[in-house]
Amino acid sequence: MKKKNLIFVFPVFILCSLFLVLQSGEQKNSQFSLFGKNISLNEPETKNIFFIKNSIPAVSNIQTTLMSSINAVKITYNLYDADSDPMRITLRLSSDSGKTYLFPCDSVTGDVGYPVYSGNQKQIFWFYSATPFILKAKIIADDMQVVDISAIVNQVDSNKLKDNLFFIQGIRHRTAGISQLQKVMDSILTRFLRYNLQTSIQNWDYSGYNAQNFLGRLPGTTNEDTTYIIDGHFETVGNSPGADDNGTGVAAFLEIARILSNYNFSNTIKFIGFDLEESGMLGSQKYVAEGIPSYEKIAGVFNFDMIGYFCDVPNCQSLPTGTCTLFPDLCDSAAAQQYKGNFILNVANVNSNSLRNHFDSCARLYVPQLRVLSLAVQGNGQIAPFLRRSDHASFWDAGFKALLLNDGGGESRNHNYHTPGDTIGTLNMQFLTNVVKTTIASVTSIAEVRHSGYATGNFFTVGINQINSEIPDRYELFQNYPNPFNPSTNIKYQIANNSYTTIKIYNMLGKEITTLVNEKLQPGIYEVNFDGSNLPSGIYFYQLKTDYFIQTKKLILLK
Repeated sequence: MKKKNLIFVFPVFILCSLFLVLQSGEQKNSQFSLFGKNISLNEPETKNIFFIKNSIPAVSNIQTTLMSSINAVKITYNLYDADSDPMRITLRLSSDSGKTYLFPCDSVTGDVGYPVYSGNQKQIFWFYSATPFILKAKIIADDMQVVDISAIVNQVDSNKLKDNLFFIQGIRHRTAGISQLQKVMDSILTRFLRYNLQTSIQNWDYSGYNAQNFLGRLPGTTNEDTTYIIDGHFETVGNSPGADDNGTGVAAFLEIARILSNYNFSNTIKFIGFDLEESGMLGSQKYVAEGIPSYEKIAGVFNFDMIGYFCDVPNCQSLPTGTCTLFPDLCDSAAAQQYKGNFILNVANVNSNSLRNHFDSCARLYVPQLRVLSLAVQGNGQIAPFLRRSDHASFWDAGFKALLLNDGGGESRNHNYHTPGDTIGTLNMQFLTNVVKTTIASVTSIAEVRHSGYATGNFFTVGINQINSEIPDRYELFQNYPNPFNPSTNIKYQIANNSYTTIKIYNMLGKEITTLVNEKLQPGIYEVNFDGSNLPSGIYFYQLKTDYFIQTKKLILLK
């Protein structure tokens, strides 16, 4: 992190975004809306805000059947809620092998929406108007019970934060400390995978060094394209073990990922470890310029950079030149506490004011022992360059809302900044824990934690290609091509008479995996695609069955 300095602001006295505006929110009849205020007669009333004990709904046994004669897919599933709550059922479809579930699926009927109760063989019909697509279905069941945010906040473990810091501490520099740098990079990747996040790496070359940003994605179940980012940079300058700068930031986002990965959210949460911040915020600039997926709508960024140093004696916190001119009220706030370094600084630009207010409010509601001073600078902070010296500035410059969460700013508080003295022993673990707790409260509420469960089905193909209308003189099932295949293959077959036709896939034990065709067909030569992306390597069987004919062949999936 570059030279960091101090700026203050009076606390903002608002409830935590009106506590999510009745956090359980009332539910609109046709579309879920956490913030809706109108309740129709067939909607659930607001739940008890302090509700804790309730079972998560369970979805299982999703099966898909193509009904191309009516351009529909029938999706069956089992649904169970131990508390017999009514549930809101949502169907989502993926056209990118399950990476995202953003494929349009508006025309749905059946056991979908609200209310739906527990039972087996529930049915949803999706009516499509598209050329063939290989898709995957996700069904989300939400009983709309309120999740206790305080209980999530209290899962933050100061001992785990300390363990993280002990592992991270050490020179992490591409030339002066490559061994420790690589250990921490590997650990971030491993932790993201352990927490079942969608994990990826953004690589680029920097003067012969393989620079890397590490990304862990927790997909939202309702508004998946809306994304909140929690980030911190993991490298140090060449002479410092970097416990505060920025081991605290890495320890924080890893602890938050550990906790939040156990929950579902309406919106997506992404965790990012940025490289090369100390070289001019190069990692975050690279992500903003080239790493944001086309579907991703960044709604807010929480950037950690030095959040563990605390001093509670008078005059241990200095003020940078010009602070009182730019922000006179903030100087008064600092003077009122005798210039003690006993706060977390919450820095926004004006565009990010709503995010700043939300963080301040959640601190007051969930972690009142944490003193938060916040400010909003005009534009993108050009008037106060010392407020731009971390990865949040890359998002400001691109027009995104972002916060810098900082323990006061470099040597303005922490005299060990960018020196060999930046070690764990100089940090205050309770202060760090409170910052992490406040961030969890902020992200959990704004990303809309849900009391929901979900399941995904096998891949299926929408549409059957009739590749020849010539009337064959016999029925035949051809060998799939390619074979072996990875991950998809084409199955060609011919029908000699009008007949009800199915093609099913089975594993070696004879268990049905999926149904590719299930309808009445006219005579002709057809082809259907089978995608085995979510199946293990092995031998499988595909069977053509009509009113007059049955034939089975073997196919080999080799990954």
